[in-house]
Amino acid sequence: MCSNIKIVILLSSLLLGHLGFAQKGTLSFENKDILLNDLKADDTPTTVSYRFTNTGKEPAIISRVTSVTSQIKAEWEKSPIAPGQSSILKISFPSTSFPLQFSYPIQVFSNTTNPLEKLSIKGNIVDNPDKPFLLYRYSMNGLHFRSSHIDFQKVYSGTLRQDTVYFYNALDSEAQLSVLYAPSYLDIQIPEQIGPKEKGRLILTFDAIANKEYGYVYDNVIFLINDENSYRNRLSVSANIAEDFSKLSPEELANAPVAHFRETTLSFGKIKPKEKGKCDFILENRGKSELIIRKTKSSCGCTAVIPGKNTIAPGKSMSIRAIFDPTGKRGYQYKTITVLTNDPKNPEITLTISGNVEK
Repeated sequence: MCSNIKIVILLSSLLLGHLGFAQKGTLSFENKDILLNDLKADDTPTTVSYRFTNTGKEPAIISRVTSVTSQIKAEWEKSPIAPGQSSILKISFPSTSFPLQFSYPIQVFSNTTNPLEKLSIKGNIVDNPDKPFLLYRYSMNGLHFRSSHIDFQKVYSGTLRQDTVYFYNALDSEAQLSVLYAPSYLDIQIPEQIGPKEKGRLILTFDAIANKEYGYVYDNVIFLINDENSYRNRLSVSANIAEDFSKLSPEELANAPVAHFRETTLSFGKIKPKEKGKCDFILENRGKSELIIRKTKSSCGCTAVIPGKNTIAPGKSMSIRAIFDPTGKRGYQYKTITVLTNDPKNPEITLTISGNVEK
């Protein structure tokens, strides 16, 4: 008898729960994804609207709307939306603060059958003929550039990568432009002159054949503009040069080197202000071919010392000493060293050292 009563109570609870769920409001959006192709740059906010209807049985309340960027502002009806009633969610944003290609998710939280609705807004931004230099924020002696930094991102060693930088001549006269300094691994195609109120472009080619570095590289390009020789007339360039392991065969991967540190975190303990902290990391090659240390890079105040050679035979090991200089530092210190190798499965390993500098 007791078990029958329990079953009746359980079924009643499930039925009531189902009915309670069914009685909630439901937000039905006409379009959850808005695409803005060739949106003209403007210094006034752009506004788009998401139309929806409450197709549920109870009033719907939107409690909040969020996105990954604070540039997006949302406006919606704060009072309950009755069943059958339609409304609008307005999204506003400054197009000049968005990247030229953009895609942002928008989350809508409510008390409805689907408490989290996911919307999106994406598109691209183009020049506005009525406001020609809105996208050209960086001024160099009358020439306005879209960007002051060119990031080539990942460039595989032994390859070339190209990027384009656009600029606008805001002067009422013709502008003369030439390269005063550029690193040897960077080729720049540049117009020698550009007419007043006209646009131009630079085509930059990063040569990772000429640049035999690995890891992060950074440099500057300095221009001579209308005979003005100034360090302010510069663009910065960066790239992350890496090995391309994608073309290795299964056999080559099976016989590749394997980098393994016995420990990746060490402490140099407590040191005096003029005493250097030292930690020794042991790097082993557990693979079947020669392990090559391509590069070591460390955070401020720390150096990594590789004794003699930078190769390790299979089954062998090597000590890499990290040295911390405490000049100007006190208290707890935490530093990192990044080691780049030709291990295809683990080409970048981060080591950490820590300790205290006496006051």
